[in-house]
Amino acid sequence: MTPSSQRYHSLSIVLHWSIALALLFMFASGLFMVNADISKADQYRLFQIHKASGVVMLWALILRIVTRVFTHAPALPDSLNPQQVFKAKLGHIFLYVALVTMPLSGWLMVSASPFGLPTFVFVDWIKWPHIPGVARNKTIETLANNVHWITATVLGTLIAGHVGAFFWHKKKHNINLISRMWWNK
Repeated sequence: MTPSSQRYHSLSIVLHWSIALALLFMFASGLFMVNADISKADQYRLFQIHKASGVVMLWALILRIVTRVFTHAPALPDSLNPQQVFKAKLGHIFLYVALVTMPLSGWLMVSASPFGLPTFVFVDWIKWPHIPGVARNKTIETLANNVHWITATVLGTLIAGHVGAFFWHKKKHNINLISRMWWNK
């Protein structure tokens, strides 16, 4: 195998790490905006930034999935047994499902909100549309809110498992999986 076939496509790598950093911001801003003792004006601004970031993340995730479908993924190391390979693949599927569910449930929540506030992406350049047919529907908003929070908890757990698996394989099996998702060996 050539070195480039032992790692993900460069666009996949950029998107992986960009999404990882964006998730840190989204978790922090999501918790802060609903729990901090801040003015309504500051809370509104933070909600707008959080919503706009969610839209950008949704597009980044779509691009990440398209890139994953149309590019080569490096084979997992031969030293992993079939059960470990199955767990790795299943873990990645769950990560993708949770990553897509988060912004979609947030979008649904905003669309169904009784406030009907718009979402602007890149300040006032792009007004992101609401999902049709759910405007000011408290039941849907509550359901979407619950899905959003539950998915955040699940996603946090999956990410901890994802990072934990890297450290476990590095320490126990001396397998450096990070080289698959980085530019250098």
